[in-house]
Amino acid sequence: MEKVRKGFQIIDGFRHCLPNSKPARSDQNPLPHHGRDFPYDHLSEPAKDGLTGALKAAEHRLCTLLEDRARIGRDLHDCVLQSLYAIGLNLETSRRATPHQTLEAQQSSDRVVKQLNQLIHEIRRMIRGLEAGTVQEFDLALEIFTLRASYQQLDRLQVTLDLQPDALEVLTNEEEQEILNIVREALSNCVRHADATQATISIRMRGTRIRVRVSDDGIGFAMTDGQPRGYGLANMDARARKLGGILRVQSKIGRGTHIIAEFSLEPILAPV
Repeated sequence: MEKVRKGFQIIDGFRHCLPNSKPARSDQNPLPHHGRDFPYDHLSEPAKDGLTGALKAAEHRLCTLLEDRARIGRDLHDCVLQSLYAIGLNLETSRRATPHQTLEAQQSSDRVVKQLNQLIHEIRRMIRGLEAGTVQEFDLALEIFTLRASYQQLDRLQVTLDLQPDALEVLTNEEEQEILNIVREALSNCVRHADATQATISIRMRGTRIRVRVSDDGIGFAMTDGQPRGYGLANMDARARKLGGILRVQSKIGRGTHIIAEFSLEPILAPV
């Protein structure tokens, strides 16, 4: 079952208290439209008009999101997944064309095929989740352990983990997925841009806040005000903001880089 903190939902990056988490029964009497029991009778007409407009806007946004969900699912299946199948066939053809490989070459080829199959499996899971309109459950710690193993098998990056059990326990599925994507992008930057050999992934709870930190010993870069961020950093920043948090980047030339995403577990109530 999906892990959700009871009484909270995420709306545009903000956590809101749910007034009643129990679904209404069809045999219950409807809420009265007049009288002191109706919670919106005290609102003025402009406020009611604003509430109606907000509901219509939310309905329109939901329809747009559902259309985007279907389009993304089709694109993943027709473009990304089919391209991965083609890459797999090319790898298999290449292996058959060179039957007398060294043991090291065979092991390297097997690792590539294994990683490709894992990626295909993950994309299939994403497509199923998009079609069902649900978030597929997964274990964040297990996913990070698997991610670390894939880098260490290639002898590209030694990754140290600092995963606080209490912090992992309180995360919702949505938060786990966004954190995993931030960590995955940060590790990719460690190899592709930072030329790092050591990295540390830390997920810890500080009071009512979750802090995700990825540090490396790479070449670093100069922090300049107004410097445009690359696509990867922009994506990480967007994921942190989706959870109602912030992303901070700390780096110096020759001193490595620290990617820090932090968000609150407490509800943030918007004024009505």
